[in-house]
Amino acid sequence: MTRYVAKERIGHVVSLVLDAPERRNSLSFDLLHELSKALTEDLEGATGIVISGSGGSFSAGADFRDLTGTSRDIDFDNAVERVAEAILSSRIPVVAALEGPCMGAGAHLALACDLRIAGDGSFLQIPAVRLGLLYSPRAIAWLADTFPRDSVRRLLLLGERFDAADALVAGLFSRVVPTGTALDRATQALATLSPDHLDALASTCELLNTLDSNQYNEATWQQRRKDLLDSPARAQAIRQAKARHS
Repeated sequence: MTRYVAKERIGHVVSLVLDAPERRNSLSFDLLHELSKALTEDLEGATGIVISGSGGSFSAGADFRDLTGTSRDIDFDNAVERVAEAILSSRIPVVAALEGPCMGAGAHLALACDLRIAGDGSFLQIPAVRLGLLYSPRAIAWLADTFPRDSVRRLLLLGERFDAADALVAGLFSRVVPTGTALDRATQALATLSPDHLDALASTCELLNTLDSNQYNEATWQQRRKDLLDSPARAQAIRQAKARHS
């Protein structure tokens, strides 16, 4: 049983809800531990994962009750990075459904997701420099490799608050939807994926993650593609497509 992350199956989609609304879903060690487990356990047959927050917030960032204001807080950075790595290495798509504030470490986790579907009233901010902090160097290196240069500098150097429209233009949000509909829209998007094609889905996720980490090997992936082309699932999909178009 979990206290801070509500996990539910909606068809073939796994919904993970950060559930500490009294603290705007701030990230404690306990919440991060639960989220890491939820991202890696009991996912058989799932076609995607949606992460959202309860109470009209995605996350206000770090739970300051778990911070010391000393170098021991590197342990917190490491806990956040373990969750980010679980998202980045997922073999099915992970989508963040954002409403309200998405700040600090919460923004880091949202940006690690494959897509961010954001309610119109949401915003994203990493105000580390305003708190006298150098954000995790590994996280900064990853952000700089992944998102537009100017957007990352506005986010990290200025601690700028990006509202939904600004974040969309800056390449930080994937889609903006009416306030209050982000979770439904994200779930609907993933529900279009069929569990019959999990091998192809997992391979595509893995290839995209490999490209992000600059570890692409042409021969390996050409062989993976050939194996999928010769698979029973592929043959069945083609038979069904021919029947629909005959």
